Amino acid sequence: MTAYPVGTVDTVGGTRVPASALARMAATRLVRGDLALLRRAQEDRALVLLRAVHTRLRRRPEAVGPEAHRAFEAHWALLARAEARRPAVARFALGYPAVGARLVAVVRAADGAELEWALAAFGAAAVAVALLTGTACTADLAAPEGVLALPGVGVLRAFAPGARVSVRAGGAWVRPLGHRRAGAAVLRLPGTGAGAGSRPRWTAVGVGWRQPARLPGSAARLEDVDPFRVPAGGVGLPGLEPRPAAERDETAAYPWAARWDRALALLLTADPVRAAEIGALVRAVVPLGAAPSGGGGGRVSATTRAVPGALLTTWPGSAAQLAAVLVHETHHTKLDLVHELAPLHGSEAGEREGAAGGAAHRVGWRPDPRPVRGVLHGTYAHLALADLWARLAGAGTVPERFRRAARDRHEQCWEQVREALPILLNSSELTYAGRQFAIGMSEYHQSLGKRVRPRHR
Repeated sequence: MTAYPVGTVDTVGGTRVPASALARMAATRLVRGDLALLRRAQEDRALVLLRAVHTRLRRRPEAVGPEAHRAFEAHWALLARAEARRPAVARFALGYPAVGARLVAVVRAADGAELEWALAAFGAAAVAVALLTGTACTADLAAPEGVLALPGVGVLRAFAPGARVSVRAGGAWVRPLGHRRAGAAVLRLPGTGAGAGSRPRWTAVGVGWRQPARLPGSAARLEDVDPFRVPAGGVGLPGLEPRPAAERDETAAYPWAARWDRALALLLTADPVRAAEIGALVRAVVPLGAAPSGGGGGRVSATTRAVPGALLTTWPGSAAQLAAVLVHETHHTKLDLVHELAPLHGSEAGEREGAAGGAAHRVGWRPDPRPVRGVLHGTYAHLALADLWARLAGAGTVPERFRRAARDRHEQCWEQVREALPILLNSSELTYAGRQFAIGMSEYHQSLGKRVRPRHR
């Protein structure tokens, strides 16, 4: 079987984080080199999953039928060719959250039909990477329920059980199989030469073709078409009904691009560092739909550790609210990536046992007791929010009424972090790096109090 497409996969988990970088990460304030380190860890996450997929099929070839195994080998070889052609673009494409979600599905699938279905979705991801790197290929792919989804590229309603994707220099053609009346899509990929950047752009036309819209001023996309964009069962908080993915007709009713643009403008004015972090780490914004029962249920936002780079959220009520959601959820992603590079707390098994055994703690931002990992995540996110609201409170370009509200939000977040920090500083579940991280958070929290809070009392 072909070797791993990208040989740097083994760096994940073994990368040493300089003490100065860890201190900056604890203080939530990163520089360009720190962001590059986290971006690399984000992309390497997909490579770790690729390695797990490869190992599983190598060790248990009988887990799927011969046809599925041959298709996997062909798709793996296609990934290797795509990486050889344009390594940076291949890494960027593999780091798209919907690709990672497919890899997670393969890793978790049971042997047999479930694994074969997941491998078919992996095949679509391999073809998408080939398309974005301009790697010539022709592949027949399954289209479950008549829909072919190429993650990070788009979705074709094929009205057929499969579709053929042909990639040639500068473009691709997607045609349904066995259905003459069904439409086809034509994609153009300008700038696929060796000197092009790692963020490919394309244009597409075709009946039944939909693609995630690019959000202004960034490489992020409004992902409202890919079937893997939300975990099975939806997204929710304790006591609230899980939210499913919003469909295109639902997201079209809200001006997501304009809200994103205004939120980024607000961040650029008050805190360019935060804007840079979001631009580097957020690859997709996934709108969440209404509760299935039709009830309210409040606003919900989330990220997933297994697939970093996707921000899942209900419609934000204002640009300031979206800015806060972006900062909050990006810090969950940042902390997950830091933990990949320098483990901050004990094993996942230990966390589960601790939670089951009652080793959970009350915090000000959640009604349910949280394990140490949850306390760490929430404290980090609220420390960043306290910083954000302090900067907005002092921004002369916003109305006084907004600055007063920002001061109140700063006070609330600052107090919540103050109450949670002793849990972390006294925890035996943190590693040495985790304890240093908690100390760094505490020091930055105190500096925020000295610089901001006394002026508004």
